[in-house]
Amino acid sequence: MAKFGINDILNAKTKAAGAPAATEGYKEIYLSPYEVKAAPENTHQNLENIEELADSFLHVGQEQPTVLARIKGEYFIIDGHRRNAANILNLERGHKEYEKVLYRYMDMSEAMYELRLLAGNGYTQPLTAYEKTRLVERTKAALMRAKEEDGLEIQGKMRDLIAAMLNESSTNVARMESINNNATPEVKEQLKSGNMGITAAYEAAKLPPEEQKAIADKVAAGEDIRAKEIAAKVAEKTADKAAEDAEQAQRDYEKQQEESDKEIEKAERKREEAEEKAKEAELAAQHAKVLREWVKESVSAATKAAADAVLKVSETDTPQKDWNNTEWVVFTAREIMQQADKVSEDDLYLLHDIMIRCQTEPQDAAGGGRADSGTNEH
Repeated sequence: MAKFGINDILNAKTKAAGAPAATEGYKEIYLSPYEVKAAPENTHQNLENIEELADSFLHVGQEQPTVLARIKGEYFIIDGHRRNAANILNLERGHKEYEKVLYRYMDMSEAMYELRLLAGNGYTQPLTAYEKTRLVERTKAALMRAKEEDGLEIQGKMRDLIAAMLNESSTNVARMESINNNATPEVKEQLKSGNMGITAAYEAAKLPPEEQKAIADKVAAGEDIRAKEIAAKVAEKTADKAAEDAEQAQRDYEKQQEESDKEIEKAERKREEAEEKAKEAELAAQHAKVLREWVKESVSAATKAAADAVLKVSETDTPQKDWNNTEWVVFTAREIMQQADKVSEDDLYLLHDIMIRCQTEPQDAAGGGRADSGTNEH
């Protein structure tokens, strides 16, 4: 991958109106050292031996001006924190010529300033393991902010971009991102103090928080815990977790299989019940058909008997007004039986019973009825 220079960032299309591109160059300005502000968080602040630097300025002058970013009218140091501190010291010593000092500045957004500051730290100064890790975190946040606020177009993977900007490998950047995202404050503190290296902190970040804290406590107490030991512990935890996951997967499979078997059994029972009901319904339908045919045959016979009885009544020329009870029952039953197909089976049984009785009773009662017809009045 080609190197990603800071000018590539500063030349990106921005949303901020009027923001100049880096190709327009820096402008010069004379300011009081007190007017410029230090970076809110300078990754590598080394303000040692400022007095020697101030003396050097008095003897040979300041060859390289401090570089500034002008953000919303305020000036922030990009490069030259030690130089500005030396200028302030000389001014406090009474050297009036340092009331106004030459600076170089460029207008830019807060996000672009952060990127310029971070890239400068990454390229020009030796950094500790913790400072590199923190630099990765801040650079990623600044890139995301520049993308959102300034229209920065990021080509390729974010991790590769950060690696190119900070002159690091993508693998190392990935390890530092893991530390930033997963390491506990105790582990980060030991990394910051120099008691742990990046590899050890990276391996520790794979462990649960309570185990990370235990390792950090041992390191803080002076124990020499190497990255290989932590990696072995991580491998053991990984193996245990894999075994636990496998067991859980087996339990889940067995549970699903059991539930599946139960569902199959339940479905089979329902199928058998449905088949049994279907058989019962088919048998009931057959019985009903046979019964209805039998009833119809019986009704037909009873109807014929009733018709014969009525015919006999008609043959005697007995007027209806002189019919006795039996003759009226036979006549009425006959009329009802004409509607046999429209009534229920229970009603058919009842009518059938009536007609059976009427086949015998009319003759027994008919003679007496007709014999008494002359004397009975209706």
